[in-house]
Amino acid sequence: QPVTPAAPPAAEAPADAVTPPAAPATEAPAPEAPATEAPATEAPAAPDTDQPLTPPAPAN
Repeated sequence: QPVTPAAPPAAEAPADAVTPPAAPATEAPAPEAPATEAPATEAPAAPDTDQPLTPPAPAN
């Protein structure tokens, strides 16, 4: 009977080995951070075009 309980602990050992590979996955999201900067540059350009269009609107 005491030998059966020892078997479950062994299963936990392999689980730990899987955690290290998961760490590399966190690096994948890092590349996405730079991508957010690209859209930021486009945002400023959009507001500039909206401003010129606002003056004509009141004229109508």
